[in-house]
Parts: sequence; structure tokens; C-alpha cells
Amino acid sequence: MGTLKQLLPWGKTTIIESAIDAACNCKNVDQVIVVLGHEANKIRATLEKKIRPKLEIVVNPDYKLGMFSSVKAGVRALAPKVKAFLIAPGDQPEIRSEEYDKISTIFKNLNESQDIIIPVYKHKGGHPTLFKTSLCSEILNMPYGGNGLRDLIHKYNEKILRINMEYAGIIHDLDTKTDYLAAINRRNDKDGI
Repeated sequence: MGTLKQLLPWGKTTIIESAIDAACNCKNVDQVIVVLGHEANKIRATLEKKIRPKLEIVVNPDYKLGMFSSVKAGVRALAPKVKAFLIAPGDQPEIRSEEYDKISTIFKNLNESQDIIIPVYKHKGGHPTLFKTSLCSEILNMPYGGNGLRDLIHKYNEKILRINMEYAGIIHDLDTKTDYLAAINRRNDKDGI
């Protein structure tokens, strides 16, 4: 995108702050871990302007190895008694607290044979994705250079609960300037601006 997309404006805040606040405002989430890599100091400075009691910032020194290295850094930082964790990229500001709440509520009644919950919109998987912590050691032992969590999801395909969501925000990430402008338009339409 040519710019630090996490700090692009999103309403009265930034893209990453919107993503974080959605997780922090979820009643069923006790800990929110944000893994920073490239330009970590700039992003941290923005995040530290607002007090978020659930927030823990982790800096991934291996971020050049790819996104999966950040997943591993986040998994290492999980509180010891956590039963499951949700993953969402920091460039998905359209995910709302409602999605976190719905997925975490479904987890409470999850069948023992299911290890992963993936929200789906019109047959496309989105975020936040939930993983049981029983998968943590396997995640931490997975090599770099593969497809990361996609490999794990493929391996455990029979142990996945896919839940249909009626909200497209779970599949919108902001990889390009066009994606960002489209998201701004969706946001403005929703807010009646």
C-alpha cells in the first residue's frame, strides 16, 4: 500500500485501533494480544495514547519471517489458563465486537471433537478465527515457509465448525489503497455520511 496501513484514519481513530477496540469491547474476551513487527514503535506510540486494560502489546523481532511468526509470538504470550484464542489481522477494522461475542459464545457450547471455529460469509472464510489452546504446541512447532495456519486448518478440516455470518466485514481486509477506499465508502454508507 506504500504507507503504514495500521495507522490510516478510520473514523475518529485508526485502522488498528478500531480492530483492537472491537476485541477489547467483547464481553467474553479477557486478554487482547497485539503483535507488532514492522514500525512497531510508531504503532505502539499510537496505541499507548488510550488506556485499554485488556491489551497486551508484544513485539515480534522475527516479523520479517512473515505473518505466521507473529501468530507464534501471540500464542507464546497467551495467559496460562486460556482455553481458546481468536485471531484477527490488524487490517480488518470492519470486524465488530458482535462477531467476537458470537464466536466466543458458540465456543462455550462447542463439541469436544471440534478444535477450530471459522466465521463464513457467502462461502468465504473470515475472521476472527478461534483455535483451542490444545493446538498451541503444534502451532509453535510448525516450520516457517509453509502456509502457516492454512496448513493447520487443512489438517484439521474435520474438526472445524464453520458458522455462517450475515456480516461481510469479517472478510474485508485492507491490502491495497482500493481496498481501503472501498472500506471507507462502506463505513460512510453505514454511518449515513
